[in-house]
This record gives sequence, C-alpha cells and structure tokens, in this order.
Amino acid sequence: MKAQFKWALAAAAVLLVGFVSLQQTGALWRSDANNGGGGKVTAGTLNISAGSEGVKEFTLDGLTLDDADPGDSVQKPLPVINSGNVSMSYKLNKVTTTGEVPLMLRAAVVPSEAACTPTGDVGTQIYSGAAATAYTDAQTVEAGDTEVLCLRLTIGSNATADNAPSTAAFTFRAESIARS
Repeated sequence: MKAQFKWALAAAAVLLVGFVSLQQTGALWRSDANNGGGGKVTAGTLNISAGSEGVKEFTLDGLTLDDADPGDSVQKPLPVINSGNVSMSYKLNKVTTTGEVPLMLRAAVVPSEAACTPTGDVGTQIYSGAAATAYTDAQTVEAGDTEVLCLRLTIGSNATADNAPSTAAFTFRAESIARS
C-alpha cells in the first residue's frame, strides 16, 4: 500500500505576494532639469502584472497536488506582463514555504503558455532546487511584452506520510531598466 501525502500548494492568495515591485508599481515620475546639453533624461511608467488578466496578486490555479507521493509534481505557466512603457528587470526574489512537505522547484522561461506542458523539462531553466531557498537571476522584459515562466513543484523524496500539508508563496521583484 503506497503512502499518500495530502498537501495543497497555496500559490493562492499570495502567489505574487507583492510581486514586490511587481505589484502595481505604477511608478510615474516627471522631472525637468538643464543638463548642459550633454545628457538625456527619460521618464516613463513601470506597470507590472502577472497572469492572463494582468493582475498584481492572484492564485495560480492548478498548482496543487492532493494525495501525492514523493516525486509527484505539478507544472503550470505563469505569464509575467510588462504593461508599462519602460523596459523592466524582474526576478524571483524568494519562496516562502509553510508545512512539513519538502518541496522542490524548477522554473524555466518558455515561449508561450502552451509550451509549459504538464510534464517534462521544458524551456530554458533559470532555477532548480529546494523551493524554500529559490531565487533567480534577473530577467528582462521589454515594455508591452510578456515573458512566460513554467513553474514545477515536486514533492521531495524525503517526504513522509506524517508530513502536514504545505504551501508556497512566491515573491518577485522588478525595477525599470535605464536605456541609453
């Protein structure tokens, strides 16, 4: 009889717990100055969102496993949208896990949501390891563009039937990129 684990990945109400700057940054600024004719001052709007509807904080539906065993996984796309008019740099800043089930994370950049298939090592991997220590290097998304992350969570091989349900909340950080 196989041991079964019950856990729910509440990438839910706090999946983008902030999207730190990726939360409605809506950064608007304006400045006038005489630079002596040698430089260029640029102003713009940094407005970042996620998911197909462009919200700042949302539940990544389907990123859950019930009655699962060690090694079982679930994989879902996460669109990161730059709806502003300046280029941005964003990164997965941290993952906060609760509960006892050890979770492993693989994050990859894929060309579209459809390319994030339910299984398989798809896309260009930007992180693979323990979910609790996850972070990525900065990724660039031009103004008006979308980049799709494919997130896979796997129950660690050292999980036991006694482990309590676990959750994971992902926090992203973004900032505008100065272009010359």
